[in-house]
Amino acid sequence: MTIFPNPPTSPQAPSEGGDISLRKLLDALVDRKFLILFSIVVFMLAGYFHASSQPRIYQSDALIQVENRGAMLGLLESLAGGENLGNPTAAELEILQSRMVMGETVDRLDLTVRIEPRRMPWIGDFLVNHGFQHAWFEGLSPGFLRKRLQDGEASLGTPYVWAGESLRISRFELPADREEVPHVLRVTGEDSYELLLDGTTLLSGRAGETVMSEQGYRLFVSQLDAHPGAEFEVRRVSRLSAIGQLQRRFMIMPRGKDSGVYQVFLSGTDRSLTQQTLDTITGVFLTQNVQRQSEEAEKQLAFLDEQIPQVNVQLTEAENQLNAYRAQRDSVDLTFETQNLLSRLVAVENQLTELALAEADLAERFRPTHPNYQALLRQRSQLQSERERLNALIGDLPETQQEVLRLTRDTQVNQQVYVQLLNQRQEMRLLKAGTVGNVRILDNAEMQPGIISPRVSLTTLISGLIGALLASLGVILRLLLSQAIKSPDQLEEVGLPVYATLPDSAEQAKLTRRIRPAGSKLQQDVFRGLLAVADPTELAVEALRSLRTSLYFAMLEAGNNRLMIAGAGPGAGKSFVAANLAAVCAQAGQKVLLIDADMRRGRLHHAFHDKGVPGLSELLAQRIDRSEAIRPTEVEGLDYVSRGTVPPNPSELLMQRSFHDFLQAMSGAYDLVVIDTPPVLAVTDAAVVGKLAGTSLLVVRFGINPPAEIKAAKRRLESAGVRLKGAILNGMEKPTSSRYGHYGNYIYAYR
Repeated sequence: MTIFPNPPTSPQAPSEGGDISLRKLLDALVDRKFLILFSIVVFMLAGYFHASSQPRIYQSDALIQVENRGAMLGLLESLAGGENLGNPTAAELEILQSRMVMGETVDRLDLTVRIEPRRMPWIGDFLVNHGFQHAWFEGLSPGFLRKRLQDGEASLGTPYVWAGESLRISRFELPADREEVPHVLRVTGEDSYELLLDGTTLLSGRAGETVMSEQGYRLFVSQLDAHPGAEFEVRRVSRLSAIGQLQRRFMIMPRGKDSGVYQVFLSGTDRSLTQQTLDTITGVFLTQNVQRQSEEAEKQLAFLDEQIPQVNVQLTEAENQLNAYRAQRDSVDLTFETQNLLSRLVAVENQLTELALAEADLAERFRPTHPNYQALLRQRSQLQSERERLNALIGDLPETQQEVLRLTRDTQVNQQVYVQLLNQRQEMRLLKAGTVGNVRILDNAEMQPGIISPRVSLTTLISGLIGALLASLGVILRLLLSQAIKSPDQLEEVGLPVYATLPDSAEQAKLTRRIRPAGSKLQQDVFRGLLAVADPTELAVEALRSLRTSLYFAMLEAGNNRLMIAGAGPGAGKSFVAANLAAVCAQAGQKVLLIDADMRRGRLHHAFHDKGVPGLSELLAQRIDRSEAIRPTEVEGLDYVSRGTVPPNPSELLMQRSFHDFLQAMSGAYDLVVIDTPPVLAVTDAAVVGKLAGTSLLVVRFGINPPAEIKAAKRRLESAGVRLKGAILNGMEKPTSSRYGHYGNYIYAYR
């Protein structure tokens, strides 16, 4: 509390309200620590509830190996040589995620059937995820369950599905025009059910039996574990939609750089189905890979079976021609140089023949612009150039040597090609019989422990941090954007000396009640009882005692002993200050009269647990005399006058001579007359009363009234000839706790 025995008449101290320092920001956060803690708790609870209400996602993983070799066989394997432009591993991974593999998986497991259990609105998923079962729920709240009587039989229970209840459908066929249409499967007994569409029963059956209807429905429920009355939403989605969802749940991660080993993941809400689905995906992928390799071998065999007879005929013709020419020329032999040319030429011809065979196979599978096809064309061009060079050398030989070389070349080339084709056909037969592909399943699908989503702990923690951030940001923004009075120095700058700063009182809050006056739609805060009586040691009461001392000196210069307590606007606490100031003055031995001059919304009578009528309005209207208007209180030496009936013209009543005479008489009968008035900026009553009061004080609410409002109230009173003696800063908040309970630099209390 601050004591000003001689309040300054002009502002001297610099303002502290307009500068925001880091210390003030920290103090503001500490002041609102309970608000911030409340926000953290609320956000954490909301985050926990949200995360716990989400479907639990499980994950299964498997390990596969993809060897870095393509699907080319036989002649094609050596074709690309060192310039294998494609990436067979990447191609296999794309195949793994393709609709070919995923679609086969969807077909095998019939993943186009979607089953959604019906949950209790808002909290159903939360309860199920925490293990709430139907038996517990039914025993706890039997009156909440929905009852449906059917043919006099026992009623069915709640339609909501609880923890431990499940449904599996192995086959669900329906008319094509009802695809994507939700159906309802309702459990009617221990293992019986009925299928409904828009409330109409389509079919009924039992688990483990195939049920058909005339509308084209066919249903096989493989597992049914739910209480009678439970309902599931069943629908069949399109195959493409099911494949797309499966692809979104599937993920591939490499294990090691260029290792060819990959870990595949699949997530889902059903543990067993997720593992089964991933096993099916890897199985389909492996099967198609082996089949593709087998098909390659089969194509090569067909090609070889077609070429071998043709090469055999060519070989026979070449041998016959060579033998006939030797017989005609009496067994002509080749020189050493000619033998070398022959060997080189035969090698080139063999390679060209191999390329021709490979080109015939490539032409069936690739366009000429394909990298492997282009590699073959480049290699053939080089070999043709080499053959032309060797033929030019052969042209320089004698005619007999040339002819023998040509016939021998044809024979050897055809012979080598024939033998090579026979060997390759044998290799293809062996390869087809033992095809294993270039994919291996190293680890079968296994479920990972626990759940991968939602991460309840992390979500709860992040939600708490968001709550703390938002609450802190709100406190800081309120501090930065607020223009309200936060220190006595701001009032000094306006030209109002501060006579006292009253701290915010928790005890006063306990005395405050909210009421709705008759004829009013709005509730009002009133205080029932005086803080000075209920808790005389309260800090605010001590501050009022200091104000009493300051007023003793201030009113020595006043023309009378009347004190007007006013406020710029509603909610400043002027009635609280007036009533309790009058009480502490009476407790000091003075004879005090408290007048409620707010005849519109005056509430001082509530402080004394009394009625508002009759009072000042009746006195000024001369309906009652002074003895009836003045009422005693429980505080010795303190009397008060209530507002009375709300008149249609309060300002005119205050301006009458009767009010002046009444105050004149009371000034002689009492040591101090305290007058509580309406807000200055709302009505003119305060200006009228202020002309008759020797001393006027303005109550300012900490953090509520801005400086502009105080200036406007001061100007209005001064324009009416009322000079404000000073101000009372009410509701000063305690910024930080300390041993001495300090309030900034203005209020101190020694405990």
